[in-house]
Parts: sequence; structure tokens; C-alpha cells
Amino acid sequence: MTLSLRARLATISTIVFGILLGGLSVTSYAQVAQSLDADATRGLADLAHGLHGYLHIDREAVSIAYDADDDDQAAFIHRATQYYQVYDVSTGRLLAQSGAFAPLGLELTPAEVQAFAVASTPFDITTQYGRLRVFNDVGRDPDGREYLLQVGASLEPMDRALSRYREILWWRMPVALLVAVLCSFWLSTFALRPLSRAAAATHAIDVTSLDRRLPVRGAGDELDELANAFNEVLRRLERAVGEMRQFSAALAHELRTPLAALRGQIELSLRDRSKNESERLSLASQIEDIDRLARLIDRILTLARAESGQIRLRMAPVDIGALAASLVEQVEPVARARTLELHCERTDVVVEGDAAWLGQMVLNLLDNAIKYTNANGRIDVRVSRDGDVARIDVQDTGVGLSPEDARHVFERFFRVDPARSSTTEGAGLGLSLVQWIAAQHQGIATVQSRQGHGSTFTVTLPLSQGTNLRPAFT
Repeated sequence: MTLSLRARLATISTIVFGILLGGLSVTSYAQVAQSLDADATRGLADLAHGLHGYLHIDREAVSIAYDADDDDQAAFIHRATQYYQVYDVSTGRLLAQSGAFAPLGLELTPAEVQAFAVASTPFDITTQYGRLRVFNDVGRDPDGREYLLQVGASLEPMDRALSRYREILWWRMPVALLVAVLCSFWLSTFALRPLSRAAAATHAIDVTSLDRRLPVRGAGDELDELANAFNEVLRRLERAVGEMRQFSAALAHELRTPLAALRGQIELSLRDRSKNESERLSLASQIEDIDRLARLIDRILTLARAESGQIRLRMAPVDIGALAASLVEQVEPVARARTLELHCERTDVVVEGDAAWLGQMVLNLLDNAIKYTNANGRIDVRVSRDGDVARIDVQDTGVGLSPEDARHVFERFFRVDPARSSTTEGAGLGLSLVQWIAAQHQGIATVQSRQGHGSTFTVTLPLSQGTNLRPAFT
């Protein structure tokens, strides 16, 4: 399944934000952990360096001298001596040890004392009370002998702070990702809104409205460039279609005169009494072909004039029900000649429109139904009111349309397979003219069909505001 552009933009934005958020979280945690670790080591070094000033070593006796009345000194000594011990570097003998240090079992051997005296790097140990960091510092007594001072501090507050920070990151990250998803969808919708407006504007443009253009916001960005490029394409297409329409109209107009002359010559030949029956039938067939060609040219000319805007409708209230009933009466002999049943059900429904063109629309629908309904079939014409619109249904029991044919049936020059119709006459222009007439009256032409089970062509037109009038339809 292909995601929409908005979904893809939102997904990519969320992924990028998630990667940045994850990287930022890991980086920030590492920086905080490093900073706290450095602060712990620095604070422990300050305690060890400061405790040297209060230590008094007299041979093998170690004492701490400070002013107990000084709160600052008392607080410092309490922190510094919570975990501490003193070794004679030369002998490796333990000289002093705090009560909290003794249960940890960290008494050093003479070799270890010598090693820590040479490389006095801090180290961490894990106890039942949490991690403990021990700092090693070497000093000298009044006699010049070296001693190793070890001062420890609990890392439990730092570990608790880091654990709490990890919990915050783990809980906040899903919430941040959810906010990122929502913001990404909103931003993608906002960013693509001009494209949505442009798409809506393009849906309203067809071959009959090529003079329309996409709106340009004036921002001078990529979307404006796209709109300007599309408008340029529309301009060229409008010019090309206009030239084709002019060519079609000119060609159709020029063909009418020679066809009329040719028909006249054939009629004169037909009056010649010396012609035998076979020749007369051939000439009559030629006249029918010329008439068919003339009707095709007239329809091409009409469509060309209609799509170029040269036809102006004379709008007036029209009783579409009475108009349809009159037209059904006119074509009933044709249907009878083809052994077709033609019925009309109608109500008095008034629309605003051009009676002549509306009549042409109904005639084209009837002609199409007769053409594609086999012998002994039935055609029903119904005119009714459906809410605020007039509805014209022309239903037949003919050959019907496949779903693919139904999608193209209103296109110009489109014809179904001639083998499926009772006659091959026609050029595929009648229904395209029906659609144009319906559109000019703010209506819609649709079809519902099933192959082998007939078709129903429906035209809906807006009702006239003066529905209480009973106008004539001509």
C-alpha cells in the first residue's frame, strides 16, 4: 500500500525527530553522568587535601585537631572522616581507620600501599550500601615520613540522580514521540494545503473551461512556480484546443456546401426514368449516406460552437414533463416501426432553461435508447420531482454497457461495440451533447447500466424558482 504524501512527510518527520530525540537523550545522559562523576572526584579530592591540615601524626599515633566550636570545621571533619584510613608508606602498616571503613574489609597489604602511593588514582568499590569511591593522597608527617591517606565518599546520591534521570527520559520519550507525530501531521497538512487548493482548482477545469487558471499566492516559492508552470500549460492547451475547435467548425461548415450539391445531383439522377430499379436503390442509399454525413457534420459544428461559447441559451421556465411527453409522441412511430414499446410517465415539473436545447437533450436520449434496444424491447421515460431537482430517467431493456464503457459513454466520438447494437448508425456525439446541455443548465447527466440488462440514463436539473407557473415548453 502506497502512503499519501502527507503520511510520508509526517512519517519521515517523526522518524527524524525520534532519531534526534534519542541521540539528544543519550548525549545529555552521558554528559550529565560525566559531569556528576567529575564533581564527585573533585569533591573527594578537596576532602582529602583539606584533611591533611587537620591530621597530626606522632610516630604511630594519628589524631585530628580542629575547633569543635567552629561549625564549618566540624561539618568538614564529619564529611572527611566518615570513610578514611591512614597507612605508613614505608612499613605498609595501618595507622588509623574510621568506624565506617572498618566493616568494608579494605585493609591494604604493604605492596598495595606502595602501589597506591606511587599511582594515587581513585577507585570505586561496591558495598551493600551502594558504590563507594576512594581517593588516595600521600602526605608527610613532621619527621618527613610518607603516609597514605585514603578518603572515601558514597556515590549513592549520584547513582540515584542518574537513575531518576533515566526514568524521566524513558517516560518522556514516548510522550515526545506522540507529540511529534501529531505535530508532523499538522505541519504536513499545513504545508500541503496550497497543493490541496490547487488540486481542487484543477478538478474544476475541463475542456470547456480552459480559460481558468490556478491561483498564485504571490509568495514566490516552489508552489507558486508549480502553479505558474501549470497555468502556462493551460494557456498553451487553451490555444491548441481553440485552434482545433476553429478547424472543426470551419471544416464542418465547408463540407456542408459540397454535400448539398452532391445530394442535389443524386436527386436529379434519381428522377431519370431510364434508371433501372437496382440503380435507383443505389442512388437512394447514397442519399441516405449523405444525409447521415450531413447530420454528423451538423453535430460536430454544434459541439464546436457550444464548447467555444458561441451558443447563447434563451432561459425561461419550461415544463420539462410536458416537453418530454410531446417528444415521446413524436418518436413513437419510429419505436413502433422497430417493434419497441415506448411509455412515458411524467409530472408537471418546471425548470429554468432553453426549451429547444432541453428538447434536443431528451431527443438524443430517446435516440440512443432506440438505437441500442433490440426488437420487442421496452423504453420507459419518467419525469419526476426529486427534492429540489427535476429528474429525467430514460430506461431501456437494451444491450447495456460494461463498466468500462459506462465510464466513457459521454465522451465525444465514443461508441460501444457495433456488434452489440441493433444499428451501426451514429458517431458518438449525441450523449456528449446531452452532457453539455445538462451542464449548461447546472444539471448532471449520469448512467447506470449492466451489460445485457439495459441502461438507465438520468439527467437532474435544478427546479425553477417560479414552480407555480405553468409555462409552455416551446
